[in-house]
Amino acid sequence: MKQQTLRIDPEFKAQIPPLTEDERKQLEENILADGEILSPILVWNDTIVDGHNRYEILQNHPEIPFTVYPLTLENREQVLVWICKNQLGRRNLTPEQKKFLIGKQYDAEKHDGFHGNQHTLPASSGGVQNEHQQTAEKTCERIARENRVSSSSVRRAALFAQGVDLADKLCPGIRHQVLCGDLKAPDILFERLAKAAPEEYDDILEQIKNPRPKTKPTAKQQAPQLQEHLPTSYTAAKLPYAEPHFEEVGGYPKDPSAAYAQLDVAAATMQESWTFIFEHTLSLRTEPEHRKAVQAILEKHLTFLASLGCNLPEFLKVGEAKSA
Repeated sequence: MKQQTLRIDPEFKAQIPPLTEDERKQLEENILADGEILSPILVWNDTIVDGHNRYEILQNHPEIPFTVYPLTLENREQVLVWICKNQLGRRNLTPEQKKFLIGKQYDAEKHDGFHGNQHTLPASSGGVQNEHQQTAEKTCERIARENRVSSSSVRRAALFAQGVDLADKLCPGIRHQVLCGDLKAPDILFERLAKAAPEEYDDILEQIKNPRPKTKPTAKQQAPQLQEHLPTSYTAAKLPYAEPHFEEVGGYPKDPSAAYAQLDVAAATMQESWTFIFEHTLSLRTEPEHRKAVQAILEKHLTFLASLGCNLPEFLKVGEAKSA
C-alpha cells in the first residue's frame, strides 16, 4: 500500500530543535524495532507540523506504515504558535532552544493579529490602536507566565530569534549550529544583529561565527550575598530568583565598543532579574519589612556604583569638562 506523501515546510521545520546524530540514530532503531510509527504524524493541509524527523527516516524505509492526524488551525501563524508551544513542553530543551521558541511564539502571535484563537484572547474594549497595544502586552505577559520568565525576557527572546533567523539567512546553517549547541555565540550578538543596520551585518556576523572565549565569573560573582539583607521571615530560598547568567562578548575588551556591549548586557541582566522578582513577589513593594530589606540592597548597590565614580550628575560633569 502506497503511503501518503506529505509536504515539509522549511519555516515549520526550522522551529523544531534538531536531533543530535545519536538521537536520530536511536529514533531510527526504535522505529525499525517497532515495525511502525506508533505516534501519528500531525499535519496541517498535508504539511507536517509535528513528526519531521520520523517522516524523513521513513523515506529510507517505505515499507514501514504510519498514520496521519490533521490539526484544525486557521493560518500559518497559528501553526507556528502550536509548534512552539508543543516544543516548549519538552523537558530536554537547551537554553538557546527555549529562548528561540519563546521568541518565535511571541512573534507569531503578534503577526496573527490577536484574533482570539485557542492561543490568544482579544481585548474586551478600547479603540483599535489601544486594543492592539493592550493585547500585545497581555500576550507578552502570558507567554512569560507560561514559561516562568519575565516579560522583558520574552521581548529579548523575540530579538534573539529574529537575529538567529537573520544570521541563518546571511550564512545558511547558523540556526542549526546555534540550536544544536555547536556554535556558542553570546545571545546579545543575535539581539544586536536583529536591531542593526545592513552595513553592520558583516561585522556582527563575524563576531557570531568566531566568538571570543568566555571569562568565567568568580564564585563571589556567581553567588551574590543577598541573605544578610533579608528579614528572617523571608529567606533567599523563598525568592523566585535564579542567579543571572552573564552573557559576555568575551574576555577583557581592548576597545571601548566591546566594553559597551558588556556593560549593556550586565545592566540588562540586572533589570531582567529585578523585573522578574517584583512581578512575581508583590509583597516586596507593599510590606514594610520587605521594603526595608529591598532598600538595604539598593543602598549597597548605589554605594558600589558611587565607588566606581558612576554618580550620574558627576559623571556627566566630568565628561563635559574634558570635552571643553
